[in-house]
Amino acid sequence: MLTPQDTDQGIDEKVLEHEDAAHEKRNWVRLTFDCNNHCVFCLDTLTHDGQMRDRDEVKQQILDGAKKGAQRLILSGGEPTMHPSYVDFIRLGKAAKYRKIQTVTNGRAFAYKQFLTRCLDAGLDEITFSIHGPNARIHDALVGAKGAFEQEVQGLQYALEDGRPIVNIDVVINRGNVKHLKAILEKFIAMGVREYDLLHVIPFGNAYKEGKDILFYDLEEMRPYLLEAFAFSKRPDVHIWLNRFPVQHLEGYESLIQDPYKLNDEAKGRKEEFHRLLTEGVDLDCREPARCKLCYLQNVCDTLYGVRDQVIARDFARLRVDTTWEKKQGPIWGGDPASSKRARAIEAQLAEGGLTALPGDDVTVDSSRAKLRLPVIGQEAKAPSELPLAPPEVLAVQAGARALWVVAPDVPGALAEIARHPRLTEVELELADFSGLDALTSERSDVSWRVTRAIAHTSAQAEALLAMPGAFEVAVALTRANEPWLLALSASGAVPSRLALFQPTYERMSEAQSRDLDLRAFFGGFTAEVPVEGVPACVIGRTPREPPKTLDSAMMKPDGQIEIFRYIQRYIVDRYKARSLRCKPCVHASRCEGMHINYIRAHGYELMQPVLADAE
Repeated sequence: MLTPQDTDQGIDEKVLEHEDAAHEKRNWVRLTFDCNNHCVFCLDTLTHDGQMRDRDEVKQQILDGAKKGAQRLILSGGEPTMHPSYVDFIRLGKAAKYRKIQTVTNGRAFAYKQFLTRCLDAGLDEITFSIHGPNARIHDALVGAKGAFEQEVQGLQYALEDGRPIVNIDVVINRGNVKHLKAILEKFIAMGVREYDLLHVIPFGNAYKEGKDILFYDLEEMRPYLLEAFAFSKRPDVHIWLNRFPVQHLEGYESLIQDPYKLNDEAKGRKEEFHRLLTEGVDLDCREPARCKLCYLQNVCDTLYGVRDQVIARDFARLRVDTTWEKKQGPIWGGDPASSKRARAIEAQLAEGGLTALPGDDVTVDSSRAKLRLPVIGQEAKAPSELPLAPPEVLAVQAGARALWVVAPDVPGALAEIARHPRLTEVELELADFSGLDALTSERSDVSWRVTRAIAHTSAQAEALLAMPGAFEVAVALTRANEPWLLALSASGAVPSRLALFQPTYERMSEAQSRDLDLRAFFGGFTAEVPVEGVPACVIGRTPREPPKTLDSAMMKPDGQIEIFRYIQRYIVDRYKARSLRCKPCVHASRCEGMHINYIRAHGYELMQPVLADAE
């Protein structure tokens, strides 16, 4: 989180406003499995069976979220306004003390002004209208309902005229409307709407089942039209959000890259399926290379599968343990019942006759039984022996790991953790307070382990660590605050041989914006060839050091079970990286992950300059 000193660094107020909004704790509650539109790109179509969710079930989910700390209640569908208890749910949310009650809707019900008034009187604070064209011809064709545009715009006008609700618009960008984005924005800005969420079409539901040949488009070819839309974000009175948009295509508009915190919502939306993957080895039903390349979540899933396979194969040399992590885990609420519905339908299909779907197969679940049709891909479950549970300390021994990376408040806390891992003899320490460490770094015969590395986040820590006895490495964070000390060290010509450098990563863009130094300028002045991690070769002029294969126990429950929400937290902070499209011809491309996403959001892709073969 930002300190008072950080906020003096001139961070744009609009950026902070967007970040605070993105990190708001939200409870998404689905009300229906039905809709009066038939959008060709609908993610939900495969779960639509005409049913309304049980009133008591919805009530419980609303109250559970409020009890566990959710600040915003979002009523969604299907089409949420179709639920007969819709207004009652708004009242319940208000009574449960949510700060904001929001709905995401096709808006057609609000063309009935009396109904809109009832909703607003009950406490509805914000309405997100889904509008996908500047006129009826385009919008109605995409949503599959003649007259929908006229009806929705009427509801939008009534909401604006009332003045009470926050009004914004969702647009699903696809081949059918990408050339008309500017016209959409111009039309509705003129009506008074100042906030837009531009969603990139993704390969789920109807979008992939029926729309994959007509909805997906070449982002490079359509870039001029996309840039016309993104340019509206420069207006101080207009707020543009991008949702699920491929990050590598946003060079020049990196600040619009979706806040990675929202990956938590994506995980909730497929919670049951992720659970089956991680506990039973059942592949995600969407897992197919041709499909994955169209998806914003490809790297999230690829990395998750990699972690799972790493655990199964016991393929790592270092175990990372954060001693305070368990206490930081908050309650989990929400989740989309469609996820459990999909999981149940798949399970029923596979159980019937022992059927197993292979990649590329289409599996139809009988509508009389589950009312769901899914392309089920790679559903053969791993044998139980392939998914054994073992605590991280046992996994480390089985893997033959030797290194233990301990994150702890202080030396006593670290010592308690080290004692739990007697077979891991090479200890790396990342502590808030290193007081007392000097007594442990001297030659000692009463311990079987030795400190091999200490991670310093401040120059004061680094100086103290370098003054201690021992040959352990001192890895110093590349931050604006540490830059003067590091450059002075370089200028003195007395850079310690134990020194190493690393690029830290942050949960929030504002932290990166306030703390990161100018890496190119820094390495122009810091010439000592010390080990560097987390900075591309094109910046430091040589290959960075590759860290050892590491199992991060923070992604797991104490029993060793990988858990999707813990994984997402660590993925956001540590694993979410990207490169510029310009990096493709770089000679280092196969080994380079690029930079952390919040570095890119804060500073752009400009840092990355490909090294070409004929330039070496």
